[in-house]
Amino acid sequence: MRGLGPGLAARRLLPLRLPPRPQRPPGPQLSSGPTVAGALVRAMDELLRRAVPATPVYELREKTPAPAEGQCADFVSFYGGLTEVAERAELLGRLAQDFGVDHGQVAEQSAGVLQLRQQPREAAVLLQAEDRLRYALVPRYRGLFHHISKLDGGVRFLVQLRADLIEAQALKLVEGPHVREMNGVLKGMLTEWFSSGFLNLERVTWHSPCEVLQKISESEAVHPVKNWMDIKQRVGPYRRCYFFSHCSTPEEPLVVLHVALTSDISNNIQSIVKECPPTETEEKNKIAAAIFYSISLTQQGLQGVELGTFLIKRVVKELQMETPPKGLPGGSGCLQGLAHVRFIMFLERRKSVHIKHHFVSHTAYPERVSSPWDIFKSVSYTWLHQMAPGASELTSKGSWEE
Repeated sequence: MRGLGPGLAARRLLPLRLPPRPQRPPGPQLSSGPTVAGALVRAMDELLRRAVPATPVYELREKTPAPAEGQCADFVSFYGGLTEVAERAELLGRLAQDFGVDHGQVAEQSAGVLQLRQQPREAAVLLQAEDRLRYALVPRYRGLFHHISKLDGGVRFLVQLRADLIEAQALKLVEGPHVREMNGVLKGMLTEWFSSGFLNLERVTWHSPCEVLQKISESEAVHPVKNWMDIKQRVGPYRRCYFFSHCSTPEEPLVVLHVALTSDISNNIQSIVKECPPTETEEKNKIAAAIFYSISLTQQGLQGVELGTFLIKRVVKELQMETPPKGLPGGSGCLQGLAHVRFIMFLERRKSVHIKHHFVSHTAYPERVSSPWDIFKSVSYTWLHQMAPGASELTSKGSWEE
């Protein structure tokens, strides 16, 4: 885990907003209808023809030089200058529709594979034909995304681009199978780039940089942070706050997890969020439960990318390293004999009225635990509810109530 440096002595709320999109020079604007003005559409078509790299023929795929960096930079610059949601949706829709898979090539290569399967040929010939088919199934815009990712800040740009795409789909500004396919392709690429090996686990304390505390405060949509004293309590004694950052954007939270270390299992979330811990100094012998009460995704463009599960597992391991359970090599600790570990996982979907509520209960933490991952064995996952933010009314025995 990479620690955070010392914070600022005087703390002041600092607004966390996405960088404003640069103003586009005076030119064609949105028409009164839902479509984009003709001059701007023509500019989009010209940009895409210039910026989206052509797919090299199969035989030259490894010998064709990469497109000039300026081509991808032009796309990033042009896209950043589009200030309206409908404008960005129009550009993304044209990219998905006109620069996807060459269906003619797919049909031709598919026919070749089927023909070879009907004839006795060497395995190498069939495998090469299948490789040609796979190559034909790669959409052209994937090459654009790949080259943009190599630019400075390119991955961050693609995360925001997917967030815009998801928003446009929700508003029904762009629809259809081509758009859904491009969203899936981009999600797959982000899943590779944000795999666990590229993520840093960072713990937040009151001595963390002011900017980090501000971002953590603003990312909390389940139990909003009211003021600095509130966030001080949530990162203070008997509390833990962790987040994942990407190696390309250190100290930029992607997903944030809040944990409460308590003496028992409370059935009232207020006792976790609002009540002050018993003392300013932690007494390890008073800790008998770890309650993971809030988890928030801060980047809408990473929706569907597996981050929360990895974060929970890493934090469980971190807590066990901090206080090793009895019966394990390394001594005794507060989590020995833990009867229950409950996770109330709230996955925020920004600009959506629904919050996913998960309830996880682990009712038998055995003495024979041999690894941090044993805590997840025999865990039952149960969907409890879907509701709007702030409406929590889980009424089963041992449940949480607002």
